[in-house]
Amino acid sequence: MARLSDGSVEEQVARLVAIEEIKALRSRYWRFVDTKKWDDFGRLFATDATFMDHAAQFGCNGREEIQGNISAVLQPALSVHQGHQYEIEVLSDTTARGIWVMYDHLEFPPGPITPQDPYAGAHVDGWGHYLDEYVKVDGEWLFQTVNLYRLRLTVNSPSSTEYPPVPGS
Repeated sequence: MARLSDGSVEEQVARLVAIEEIKALRSRYWRFVDTKKWDDFGRLFATDATFMDHAAQFGCNGREEIQGNISAVLQPALSVHQGHQYEIEVLSDTTARGIWVMYDHLEFPPGPITPQDPYAGAHVDGWGHYLDEYVKVDGEWLFQTVNLYRLRLTVNSPSSTEYPPVPGS
């Protein structure tokens, strides 16, 4: 692992600039999800990027599939994403990797609980980490790989059972 002090002053400055650009990339990711700006969200990924939410067993391959599948799940939900501590390692002029502490809160609208909508009416809170790989394409940092690992996931959902009629009432 390269230390920030390794290399010339120019190399150190380039590494710091890359870290700031990657921090902005990750911040735009969460903002675009929460504000439902799906076209902008999709442009944050390399064309051959991969995404995996390991807790939900939800994976996507390629920019279009990532944008389409994540927007389909989260469009109806109110979401609030927060990113906290980060570790970013610049590996080369065009590659880097990072780990981000995350928290998210999702509120799904009411409706029937189905295999396609298992969280209907639920409020979901998640805590964990994003493990990212980044690639610089045409001067812009993009996500190459996003892996979401949740340490804790709390789902508060309404019951899907009907209350039986009470005799005599």
